[in-house]
Amino acid sequence: MRRHVICIILIIALTLVVLPFQVQANCRGCCSRHGGVTCVDGITQCRDGSSLSSKCQSKGCNKCGGVSSGSSSRSFSPSAANPSKSSTIEKCVCGGKVIYTDVGCPCEPDEGESTKPASTVNNEISGFRCNGHVALGIPGQEEQLLCRDGYAVGYDYERKVPMWVAYRLTPDSVNKKVKRSNKFREDSEIPAQYRSTLQDYKGSGYDRGHMAASATVDFSYESTQESFLMSNMTPQLPGLNRQGWRILEAEIREWTNERGELYVVTGCLFEGPLTAIGDGVGVPSHFFKVVYDGGNRNAIAFLVPHRKISKAELSEFIVSVDEIERKTGMDFNRLLDDWLEDDMEDDVERMW
Repeated sequence: MRRHVICIILIIALTLVVLPFQVQANCRGCCSRHGGVTCVDGITQCRDGSSLSSKCQSKGCNKCGGVSSGSSSRSFSPSAANPSKSSTIEKCVCGGKVIYTDVGCPCEPDEGESTKPASTVNNEISGFRCNGHVALGIPGQEEQLLCRDGYAVGYDYERKVPMWVAYRLTPDSVNKKVKRSNKFREDSEIPAQYRSTLQDYKGSGYDRGHMAASATVDFSYESTQESFLMSNMTPQLPGLNRQGWRILEAEIREWTNERGELYVVTGCLFEGPLTAIGDGVGVPSHFFKVVYDGGNRNAIAFLVPHRKISKAELSEFIVSVDEIERKTGMDFNRLLDDWLEDDMEDDVERMW
C-alpha cells in the first residue's frame, strides 16, 4: 500500500512539472519575427511589436507563464540607468528560428549555427526611443540596436553593416554645422568579431558610405563624431556615394527646411549572391531611403541600385513604401494610424 501511495505522489509531481512545459511548447511560433516574447503587465507581447494570432490567444498563450517561443517569458528591459542603450542577451537559432533570451539558449544550436551574444531586441514595448529617432516605430529588428545622438541603428552581425539607420530632422538640426571630423573608427559597442574595420575597406575600391550622412547629423560635436563610426557605414561605389546618393541627401536637407520635421530611414538590401570585402563585410545590391513628412501626411521612398547614379536619374528610383517593405521585410511608420499608413505607403510620389 505504501509503495502505491509513493508511486501516485511521484506521478502527480511529474505531471505538475511536465505539463507547464507542454503548454509552453504549444505556444512556440506565436510571434512572427525572431520568436521573441516579453511579459508586460501579465500579458504576453511579441518583442517585434507584432500581435499574437487569435489561435495562440485561444490556447492561453497571451497570458504570461504559459508562453514559450523558444525563449523565456521572463520580462526584461534596457538598463534603467540608460534606457536608450541596449543591454546584453543571447541570440541562438533553434529549429530554424532566431531566438533572443536573457536566461540562456533553450536548445542546442542548429547545425552550422552558434550561440551569439547580442543586444536586447529593444522595441516600443521595452523602451527603445533613441532621442525621438524611432518615434514612428523600429523598422526592423536586427542583432543589435544602437542609439546615437543624431540617429538610431539596426546592425547586422552576419554582414557587419547597418541594415537601417533612422533619424529625425528639423530645420534647426540640419542648419547647425559642426566641422567635419573624418575620424572613421570602429564601434566598440559591437562585439569585436562582428565589427567592420578600416582594414576591411583598404584597397577594396569601395567608399565607407555613411547611412546617416555627416552633413545631415552634424548639429553637435558628439553627433558629428558618431557619424564616423563604422557601424554607420556600408561599402558604396564612389559613383553612387559621391554623386546621386550625396545629392539625394542634400535634397532631403532642403526638404526639411521647406516642410519642417521629417523622419528618415536609410538602409540597404541584399539580392543575389552575396559579395563581401575584407573580413566578410557585405556589399549591398541596393540602398533605400524612406522619408515621412508628418505635416503633410505623406512619404516618399527611393530604392536605388548599387551603381553610379546621377542627379537626373534620382526620380526614376521613386517607389512606394510598400515595395521597400516587401523587399526588405521591414515595417516603416508602424505607429501611425493604420488608415494613414496604408493609404500613404501604397502611393508612389513624384519628386518633392
